[in-house]
Amino acid sequence: MTQDDRGQGTAIAPARDESGFVWHPVYAGKSFAQVQNELAEEIARDQRSYKLAIDGAELSEHDSLVTVVELERRWSAYEFDWSEMDAKALAQRIVKFEQECERRQETLSFADYRASGALLEDTPVQQESTGANIPILKIGLVLLAVLVIILLFTIM
Repeated sequence: MTQDDRGQGTAIAPARDESGFVWHPVYAGKSFAQVQNELAEEIARDQRSYKLAIDGAELSEHDSLVTVVELERRWSAYEFDWSEMDAKALAQRIVKFEQECERRQETLSFADYRASGALLEDTPVQQESTGANIPILKIGLVLLAVLVIILLFTIM
C-alpha cells in the first residue's frame, strides 16, 4: 500500500509475469512450464496406478475400486478418458484452464470453463494408441465383481 498526494492509501496490484503464476492459490510463484511438467508427471504416474489397479482387480476388488474411484475423481473432470490420453496434452489443457483463473484472479470450476466454450478453441486432444482398451468396460467389470461378492455374502 502506498500513499497518494492526498495522503490516502492505494493498493498496488502485483506485477503480472506472463511466464508464471502470481495470484494463483496453488501455483503462485511457479512458471507455467514448471506447473505443466509437474502435472504431466503426476498424470502419467496416476495413469500407471490406474492401470495397475484395474489389472489387480481380481486379487483385491476393494483396494482396486478405491484407487480407481479416487483417480477418476481427480482427473475425469478435465477429460473423461484421461487414463488413455497423452499426459502432456492433458497437463497442457489443465494449465490453460489455470492460466484463465490466473488472468481473472478468481477460482473457476472446470465445468464452468468448459461450458463457456473455451475448450472448443483447443485442438483435439491426441489419444495414446494403446489398442482397444475401454476403461469404462474395465470399471464396469470391477463394479460387477464387487456386486457379485456382496450378493454372495448377503445370501449366505
